[in-house]
Amino acid sequence: MPTQPSPPRRRGWVTPVVAVVAVLAVAGGTFAFMSARGGGGPAVPTGAVAASHSAAASPAAANADVCVMLDPDEAERLVPNAKITSSTDDNRNDTLVSYVRWTCGWANHDISYKDVTRSREITVNVSRYQALGTTTADKAARIQFDGEYKQYRYNATVSNKEHYYSAPQQFTGIGDQAAAQYQWTRESDKYWYSFGQGVGRVGDVVFQVKYQAGQQNKEADVFSADTVQSITEANALREVKGLLGQLARSVDAWRSGRPLPYHARPKPSPTPSPSPTRIPLPERCVALRALAATLVPETEGAAARGREGGATVTQCQWWNDAMPIAQGRVRWRNLRIAIHDFADADSARYYLIDQRSKTKFTANGGIGGIHWGRVDTLPGFGQDAYGQAIRQRTDTAQSNRYEIYAWSGTTVIWVLLGGSDRPAGTPINAPGSVLMDQKEATAGAKSVAKALLGQL
Repeated sequence: MPTQPSPPRRRGWVTPVVAVVAVLAVAGGTFAFMSARGGGGPAVPTGAVAASHSAAASPAAANADVCVMLDPDEAERLVPNAKITSSTDDNRNDTLVSYVRWTCGWANHDISYKDVTRSREITVNVSRYQALGTTTADKAARIQFDGEYKQYRYNATVSNKEHYYSAPQQFTGIGDQAAAQYQWTRESDKYWYSFGQGVGRVGDVVFQVKYQAGQQNKEADVFSADTVQSITEANALREVKGLLGQLARSVDAWRSGRPLPYHARPKPSPTPSPSPTRIPLPERCVALRALAATLVPETEGAAARGREGGATVTQCQWWNDAMPIAQGRVRWRNLRIAIHDFADADSARYYLIDQRSKTKFTANGGIGGIHWGRVDTLPGFGQDAYGQAIRQRTDTAQSNRYEIYAWSGTTVIWVLLGGSDRPAGTPINAPGSVLMDQKEATAGAKSVAKALLGQL
């Protein structure tokens, strides 16, 4: 079944201010689960800084692991199943400001939750400054923090209908200094993005954090801000304050040579998904035998059962790729059904919505020899149903097919009927195959879906 390409990523975090005169962002699974045939503001001015370099960074500075400076349970709560990335920027050769900056990011922009897709991201920068000329490391860090905070204050004076900045908040008891600000950006109905950001300091170390969260209905128009909900000011500032507190505790321990207060969450051992188990043709599929025989003659069918996404999934398939027809040609027909039985109706409905959102993403488009048609609403097929025609000319197979998803109670069904004609002795991907008439594929798939829904 087609899979959904990753959605476009939102705009990255623009590093805020200038300080110390320096700027501190396919269609697989169609044919084989079995073989049924048998087998910002102005720069903040600062004082001049002398250009003579200090000694090399301390050993502690060379070994910072920013990715373990957050509570892993909190990081998982804020960004579930995150992809974690890190980088280092060594700026100790600069003649104006000397520091090493470590960055860690936690990101997941495709979190499926009921009928919405959520996007979450944390970005952390930790910068350790060094003495340069007459400017001590602590003073350089204070200058940077003050510059960041002045930028927050300036931002709050330039909010408009397309870009909002909250009044900055200062926090006591978080390191030596800490502050945060919330902002959102929007452009009519095309763009909506909001996040909280914060900055803190402990001695010669400045740390920054950004937290972004939002969600959108899975079936919203692609590349629009329709139904987008973005993190609120109160929630963003609350979470940023908590992250700043965690970073302050970790930075204090790191500077002092003590063990960090948090430890990386152990990675779970990968567990392979169990394969469906072959079973005798179940009652629901036995009841379809007469209809299946008219669509795919001379095959008894095969079946399998397994678990997927919280549902028990029963699959049946009738396949015959060697039906003789005129002029030395053979016909291939493939009928597949999948019956997803969920524990409750809401889970079934959310599954249908999830599948339809993926289908809509590919509708009226094509790639690599596959073309997806429009998404058809199918009234009268259960409580909610849709279908789609798919044309395929690839190294895997050549066919026209029609697929249907329909929901009834605690069950979602999927039906596929497709095929093509080709010269005898050639495989189902033979170039020049005559694809199954799309009207035949559509009518056949609908007849199977109707019969199957009648059993539920």
